[in-house]
Amino acid sequence: MLQAKSSGGELITLAILTSAELKQLKLEKQTFTCPVCGSRVIAKAGKKLIPHFAHHHADACITSENGESAYHEQGKLLLYQWLKAQQLQVKLEAYLPEIQQRPDILLTAGNKMIAIEFQCARIPPEVIIKRNNGYKQAGITPIWIMGEQLLKRKSTNGFKLDAFLQLFIHQFTAATPPIIYFFCPHTIQLINLMDIYSIGNGLAFGLIQIRMLQAIQFPELFHFRNFERQTLWRLWKKEKARFRISPIRQFGSESKWHKWLYEKGLHRDFLPTIVHIPVPSQHFMRQPLWKWQSKLVIEVLSPLPIGGTISLNRLNAVLRQVQHPRGIFPLIKHFSNPIAEYMQLLCQLGYFCEMTSNQYQKLSPISYFSSVEDAIKADNELTLQFLSKIW
Repeated sequence: MLQAKSSGGELITLAILTSAELKQLKLEKQTFTCPVCGSRVIAKAGKKLIPHFAHHHADACITSENGESAYHEQGKLLLYQWLKAQQLQVKLEAYLPEIQQRPDILLTAGNKMIAIEFQCARIPPEVIIKRNNGYKQAGITPIWIMGEQLLKRKSTNGFKLDAFLQLFIHQFTAATPPIIYFFCPHTIQLINLMDIYSIGNGLAFGLIQIRMLQAIQFPELFHFRNFERQTLWRLWKKEKARFRISPIRQFGSESKWHKWLYEKGLHRDFLPTIVHIPVPSQHFMRQPLWKWQSKLVIEVLSPLPIGGTISLNRLNAVLRQVQHPRGIFPLIKHFSNPIAEYMQLLCQLGYFCEMTSNQYQKLSPISYFSSVEDAIKADNELTLQFLSKIW
């Protein structure tokens, strides 16, 4: 931890003291105690790690840091100093006795309290959910900023989005895109990963914005951007081509999906072009896009006769088992239905029309292909269709 109480009851932050001040503290042989549990703590001010305090035993305190890294200590100090420099009402490592939690930073803005957590390590999801429930109980809004080392980029806009990272998707309103915050204390850069489109198998696209921390103000954390339509569909054109021609895995859930197709007399390369198209709320689904969309198309939408109708309730029932429970997304304030988003896309493409908010009528047949070349050509035409439309 960065702060402790001196024998005079003053909160001391070792990391912001000068070398001379640190030397004077050592000469004075002051004793320090934990602001939470009151037990004695050790002042550590070596040359390799950021100056900090530590309990004699890791489990000595209910808010034990469990060996916070220098990366974490430096990051939360930089974030605290950034907020402090903006004349904001902010506290470092403030203890909240009513919920027995100590956020890295506690910010008060008007009547609103915001807990900022700088998360650098992978810990059990239950711990994250419990902390967020505690903040909710106390009427505090949590904002989680991830250590940059947890961001695994695969391309300019591609990155790994595993189950742990999904816990930290923020979405503040229906009108704002999903976002994950990252910060690197070494480069002092804040990285916003916005307008996230999950693909499946732990991969996703996102609009990545990198800025120096000192160049922005706190309210700018809530300035959002979305993909330009051309950029999104250009990315998805490549993704669709990869989907069609990539080697088929001979193991795991993907292999089971291919076997399921084979039993129905089908093959991935010849599936309709409306299988595996992006929906903004894909992260709410347990299965990859291609898996649940192919199930809907093959078992429900394709057999439906022209002029026939289908309800959103029926479609939801077909896929109920592959939707994540909302409780694992504690930072999302607005929940969209990925199946409804998919049907909206099919309406834009002219396959269906929306009769009511819960009822769709089929207007056009759904075509399968006899060659991968025809399928890729149709995929490219689908991309052009979306680019020609005004969303």
